[in-house]
Amino acid sequence: MSLTFYLQDTITLLNDQNYSFTSKFQLTRWVNEARRNCAKRTGCVRRLITGQSAFGASAQPGFLIPGAGQPGALPNSFPQAANFGQTGGDFSPADFSGDFNVGPTQNLNTITGAVLNTMQTIPGVERYPYQGFFTPALKAQYAGVDQIYDSIACAVNWGGTVRPQLDWMPWDELQAYCRAYSVLNTSYPSVWSVYNDGPYGEIWFFPIPSQAGEIELDVSARPSALNTDSDFDAIPESFQEAIKFKAASLAFMSSARYSQAQMMEDLFADTLGIARVAVDGGKSPTYYPRYP
Repeated sequence: MSLTFYLQDTITLLNDQNYSFTSKFQLTRWVNEARRNCAKRTGCVRRLITGQSAFGASAQPGFLIPGAGQPGALPNSFPQAANFGQTGGDFSPADFSGDFNVGPTQNLNTITGAVLNTMQTIPGVERYPYQGFFTPALKAQYAGVDQIYDSIACAVNWGGTVRPQLDWMPWDELQAYCRAYSVLNTSYPSVWSVYNDGPYGEIWFFPIPSQAGEIELDVSARPSALNTDSDFDAIPESFQEAIKFKAASLAFMSSARYSQAQMMEDLFADTLGIARVAVDGGKSPTYYPRYP
């Protein structure tokens, strides 16, 4: 939904169509606060941050689908990666990120729509913060989100074709049972934990990674603020109807109309509850169970 629609719905509830009692700037802040509150309560902004694209979604070095594009991606929205083993084309080392041992006689093509595999484990490093590591990847891969609230699941590639979902462990148990070994233990990570809350959280692995492997992190994300109608709204459509009630509640609270504020707060919670049931009514694992 566009910012204008959010504002129009809210000022209608406030009976303040001319912004006589609440400025448009302040109401915009409250709309964005309501959107963040919606994401926190419901986890409706969920994203999978990937170290590489899924097979068949877009071309990638080593698994090339010439000319492939990822559904929903704009043209040239992904960085280009080197197409090794091909001839033709011009190459400049400054065109590529990372360390490539390219001889002066090699010619490389570039492929459109390829995703660089940059979100990887680092040998000998156990701590990976949201800020500076996962958050930039989140913002590069998805529009309308700017922070990570929480991690739901984590998978790490084990040196080839296997990328298992790691076992989660509470931080205090990881500290007590895994990190109690003071001598550096390196291998494929099998356990992960989260230290710190919200956007300043950190992912910790054990055993400490012994080699680079792409990471996939399933996260609950924070929607970025809407400042204009052209900004992308990451809140799913079924949850957007609740935003006006929270924004109106904040506006009523500012003028000490607490009864009206509470009524709007209740409508906000009720609408979110209906939206959550509507988007997940349960799934059947299989319609063909095995019988003895």
